Amino acid sequence: MQTIYADVFFFINMFVDFLLLLCVKRIIHSPVSYTRLLLGALTGAILSFTAFLPFNHFPINIFFNVFTLALSSIISFGYKNKQRFIKNTVILVIITFLYSGALIAFYNVFKPNGIVIINNAVYFNISPLLLIVLTLIIYIILFAFKKLFKNNSCSNLIHNVKIYYSNKEYNIKCKVDSGCNVKEPFSNDNVIIVDKSEFEANNMSNMRIIPYNSLGGKGILKGYKAEKVFIDDKPINEEIYFGLSDNIFSGNIKGLVPVELIKE
Repeated sequence: MQTIYADVFFFINMFVDFLLLLCVKRIIHSPVSYTRLLLGALTGAILSFTAFLPFNHFPINIFFNVFTLALSSIISFGYKNKQRFIKNTVILVIITFLYSGALIAFYNVFKPNGIVIINNAVYFNISPLLLIVLTLIIYIILFAFKKLFKNNSCSNLIHNVKIYYSNKEYNIKCKVDSGCNVKEPFSNDNVIIVDKSEFEANNMSNMRIIPYNSLGGKGILKGYKAEKVFIDDKPINEEIYFGLSDNIFSGNIKGLVPVELIKE
């Protein structure tokens, strides 16, 4: 029986959980910070010690695994609404079980020394230097994967956005902008930035001041809560604000939409 050190077990599982959460962040194009991912990974690593509890029943293991992943998901990506929470958790569950399945298959076929799997929790008996090297390699692979499969075609960057406000429908052609992460400061809801010429100035009420910070400097937008929003005729099932900007758009493009709304 191989000796298992609690500190190594904790660090390895935090490292693996962080990589899995990083994969989810890339898939859903979430703007969350790496600090939040680290907190989610820390939670998963702490709960990984439940693998040593005196039971080994499949339904109980599945329950603890899904509970741990759901908790890591909400800590890492927050709770915007039920639909997004379920989506984030399901993606994390799928990635985790694919990873666990591949690791278990590798373990059963090759029986490598230094790897122990306890109720789907992983223990590697490797040196810290090797772990750092593996971390760098995996990061490079993730970065290369993102660059390789990133589609920059204009057809995928332009979308038709319908904003319903004050019982009127506004059709706006918007460009997807990964840097457009403006939030309404009180609710933290997403903000679509649009040219103010698209809206009737005398028909606006309940204005919110929305600060922004971009490469061009800092400023504020006049923001309003949309009644409904559709992107390419697909309803966005969350609260959305639109901020009015002055003369920053040209041609047919009259707005900027956050990339995470396109990936809903």
